[in-house]
Amino acid sequence: MTVYLCCVSGFSSSIMARNLEIWLQERMEEEVLVEPASYRMMKDEGALADIILLSPQMAWARQELSGLFAPVPVLTVGIQAYGLGQPDEIGREILGLAAAGL
Repeated sequence: MTVYLCCVSGFSSSIMARNLEIWLQERMEEEVLVEPASYRMMKDEGALADIILLSPQMAWARQELSGLFAPVPVLTVGIQAYGLGQPDEIGREILGLAAAGL
């Protein structure tokens, strides 16, 4: 599974991406890759994602990216979880999607 975590420039998402990747790898049987990405990169490579995550500051792009890359799920990470780099909440949401077959 490939998950892209999109922020404006792709830099502030690296801690959350690393923490989420470890969290998911511990709970899933398939290989998981969580890549930090900039908004520009998402517009070019979003079709490669199984799931697209948006940082809180990118929530405005959810409708646009959902339209561009349907049926890829586009989710927004909560502001507190993102700021603290805590993957539990969004990780559980991803596990639910994976269990439902995305």
